[in-house]
Amino acid sequence: MILPRPGPARNALPVLVGAAALAFSVCLYFPGWLSFDSAYQLWQVRTGHFSNQSAVTMAALWKLVYALWPSPGALLALHFAAFWAGLVLLALQLWQHSVPRIAFLLAVGFVPPAFVVMGHLWTDASLIAAMTLAFGLTATALLQRRVLPLLLAIPVILYAGAVRHNSLFAIVPLAALWAQALLAALAGRSGATAAKHRRTAIVGVTALVVAASFGFGRGLDHWLARERVSTWALVVLWDLAAISVRTGSMAVPAFARTPGLTLDDLRRDYTPLVNVPLFVSEQHVRHGLDDAERYSDAELAALRSAWLAAIASHPASYAAHRWNVTAALFGRYRSSLEGLFFTPMVVPYQDNPDPGPALWSLRERWAELVRRTRGWLIFMPALYLAVAAGAAGWAWPRRASPAGMLALCLAASGLLLVLPLTLAAPSAELRYSGWLFVSSVAAAAACGARIAGSRRA
Repeated sequence: MILPRPGPARNALPVLVGAAALAFSVCLYFPGWLSFDSAYQLWQVRTGHFSNQSAVTMAALWKLVYALWPSPGALLALHFAAFWAGLVLLALQLWQHSVPRIAFLLAVGFVPPAFVVMGHLWTDASLIAAMTLAFGLTATALLQRRVLPLLLAIPVILYAGAVRHNSLFAIVPLAALWAQALLAALAGRSGATAAKHRRTAIVGVTALVVAASFGFGRGLDHWLARERVSTWALVVLWDLAAISVRTGSMAVPAFARTPGLTLDDLRRDYTPLVNVPLFVSEQHVRHGLDDAERYSDAELAALRSAWLAAIASHPASYAAHRWNVTAALFGRYRSSLEGLFFTPMVVPYQDNPDPGPALWSLRERWAELVRRTRGWLIFMPALYLAVAAGAAGWAWPRRASPAGMLALCLAASGLLLVLPLTLAAPSAELRYSGWLFVSSVAAAAACGARIAGSRRA
């Protein structure tokens, strides 16, 4: 059903609420929480000594922003601006009245675990911001058949796919939605596209967008990264340590451990929550992240062979380890390791300057509230997995409608981000599910949307 397009006056209130939410968010968190990873990236931004330990994409953007405003708060403000702008765009497209629009903004914008992640200067927060803005722009282009939002969306999509090592999966449904919007816009100008060619065109455009994002990320990496390490090796070594502990037989190759490392050492340091303890004891597994312990290409090849052989020989031990990691990743976060949940502080790193005090004392009270409630169901990623799966199930038979299509793409995007982590997560951290928290709730809301002023997609 085509609903009449509301006038500018009705659009103004959701925009004002979004602007107020943006101001509140920035003031609450400014200048932002910096974990070790964030502080290390800030140091890279300041010195130009980039590493591929994390994808360099956010660091590259941060360097541009830092040149204009040399404060971590600049990137924080940019993240929240993109996030709230994307939510406002989605609200304006999904409903025709102010009350459901504002309810959507508040419900999705303040999803507790996502809002906690957004307070950090993490690539996970950058992904949330970029994906939300890209979905808002693409939905506007699809439903209004406008070319300008499409053009604005494409660099944001390319950025989102490159900002984390695993975020390329998440943009596949978004790229498909962008392709659908492109074909709808072109059809409005040059006649309808033949149905038999439409799916082929969508698949082709989607593949091109995903490939462009991959190429963009790889290009930035080759251009900027001066220090190259293998973070994949950390996951492999964690898996090998787990197999060793479970089987009672050393599976970590001799070249990957310091002299004297024993099975008892691995038993002491291994945990399915995080791999770091394996690499920091006096007798430890080589991490490969600095010149003293970096792996050669031949060693990485040997490590890969040892990993595959260990999995083939002990599939049950590998599966049990990965199940425990997955259970912790999507569970209640009740362990004593608070850093797996959030890092409400500024971690110092080398000569990074002090970013200054918080603007608002409410930040510390909010951090304490989060600390007391972090085991609650509302923070449990498995809940949002269920919401996303339910929204996808509802939307699939209704995918021909604009609301169904948008709900399906949002839900699938969040699921595609986190499901590969069952095999690839280097630790069980809440932030890895950051985009899932937003996409699942937005998808569930889209299931009940009344599209305002749309044309048939």
